[in-house]
Amino acid sequence: MNMENIYKKTNFKIEGKGVPIVLLHGFMESLQIWNYIFSEISNKYRVLSIDLPGHGKSFSMLNHETIFTMEKAAEIVKTIVEKENIKKAVFVGHSMGGYIALALAEKYPDIFLGLCLLHSTAESDSDDKKKSRMQSIQLAINNYPLLVDTSMIKLFNPNKFSSLQEEIFFVKKIALSTSVNSVISFLKGMSIRNDKRFLLKTTKFPKLYIIGLYDLILDANKIRAEAKNGNQTDFIEIPTGHMGHIEKPNEVTKILENFVDDVILKNYCS
Repeated sequence: MNMENIYKKTNFKIEGKGVPIVLLHGFMESLQIWNYIFSEISNKYRVLSIDLPGHGKSFSMLNHETIFTMEKAAEIVKTIVEKENIKKAVFVGHSMGGYIALALAEKYPDIFLGLCLLHSTAESDSDDKKKSRMQSIQLAINNYPLLVDTSMIKLFNPNKFSSLQEEIFFVKKIALSTSVNSVISFLKGMSIRNDKRFLLKTTKFPKLYIIGLYDLILDANKIRAEAKNGNQTDFIEIPTGHMGHIEKPNEVTKILENFVDDVILKNYCS
């Protein structure tokens, strides 16, 4: 990958002053997914959000990119961060964005002030999950709009689905704009990612899980147990599905602000 060209072709948004926060969106999303919380947190911090390849307004993956690994994505994030003169940051990764943040942390732990895994996991895909991803690839090839429709059902708190139609339409619109080739490439990349739970114990920076109690993608009990096994790893549970920053933006904003403020205190006091 020619990082200079990738930097020029990658869409990102950076606003605010103070401690840097890097927001990494999830699968079939874009930096727009942070719209519900971006303006609020950029009032307090320097916030960078990035459109991953083939998502949002960033360059699309071509057919020759059959697999786009979390490590490749992490190198792109590292390039943007360096070009924007960010030495250390708090990284916030939603779902797939968390996988990318973990890949980044494995290779470049020194650039982390802290890590928030928002509806994400450090565990690799199970055999069943890998099978599900392969089925999603086939559906993306045959009927991408149907893949988007079926995905929306799993993303939100099922108890609040009828009252979240505006939010669902917003997320669906972003998903439909995503390059199908990139969707396939990232599905393959997620399915082969390595288990990163060891990083919860070996990394020295603070880590926070935000867990959706009604998440249909990630089991809250399993994520809670994962978080408990980490060092300097906390978790907060919220009454949402997989899209807490969309369903409960004010609550997630407050959690992130408290986490960043705690990280600042720990760094100044250490």
